[in-house]
Amino acid sequence: MNHRQLWKKIFGDNDAYIDFYFKERADHSVVYSKYEGHDLVSMIFFNYYTLVIQGEKVKCPYIEGVATAPEWRHKGFMKMLLYQGMMDARNEGAPYAFLSPANEEIYKPFGFQGVYYRKQMEIQGRRHKWYHAGSFSHLDSQLKERAVEFANAQLYASEFDAYIYRDVKYYDTLMKETKTLGGKVVVLRNETMIHGVAVVTHEEDRYEVQEMICAPEDAAKVAESICHYLGVTDDEAVLFEDGYFLQNLMGEGITIRMTEKPYIMARTLVDDGDAGKLKWYINDIT
Repeated sequence: MNHRQLWKKIFGDNDAYIDFYFKERADHSVVYSKYEGHDLVSMIFFNYYTLVIQGEKVKCPYIEGVATAPEWRHKGFMKMLLYQGMMDARNEGAPYAFLSPANEEIYKPFGFQGVYYRKQMEIQGRRHKWYHAGSFSHLDSQLKERAVEFANAQLYASEFDAYIYRDVKYYDTLMKETKTLGGKVVVLRNETMIHGVAVVTHEEDRYEVQEMICAPEDAAKVAESICHYLGVTDDEAVLFEDGYFLQNLMGEGITIRMTEKPYIMARTLVDDGDAGKLKWYINDIT
């Protein structure tokens, strides 16, 4: 069994997504593997992102693809690989490691704690074309740069201490990922200004906005514009998986709820750090 086969066996993702992952992400990750004979029995991927932590850019590993073949579980393989990866990340100067848990109880014994809970928002019957919406991939290079600058500026102005730094490559890769999930990165703008950057997926006949970055005071116009762009009817609801930047949007047709389980867990890799003291915003859609 190789890494792709173990991924398919454990996570069951569609082939398009697996093709994307092993072409666009796995080749740029540090992969820790445990073999028994010629068979891969356990693996972990450390995918390094540039984070902005309290105004400083640092490289930190996003831990994903944590998998052990069922017949080889409870032998300490995951623990061994996880600690090896975190030790190497610390030696490379990474102050934190983070992940999106399927089950948070698995990671608590390793020092991970919940640091980001999604604020979900369901919007129904609120659609109007305030702004033009279009795919990030269709923009020229200048407009792509402006969209990136807009997203980073909104994140910088937010209350968060830790978030992923955006650049054109980040969104180009995200476009490829969302395409495997029936979606795209959408930019909302008028003739002179960028007003929002959204990450949309479409599975099981339902649109979900995985992320919406905009000025909070512009929330209503941005949300209604994306609902108009998606072509939903008055009877259909669009789920905004994270509504932080839409927090000022209230009223008829709006339902808000906090998720009970953490979307992101993190732990410090340095002696004087404390992941729980930082306000995090991490919305990797996988």
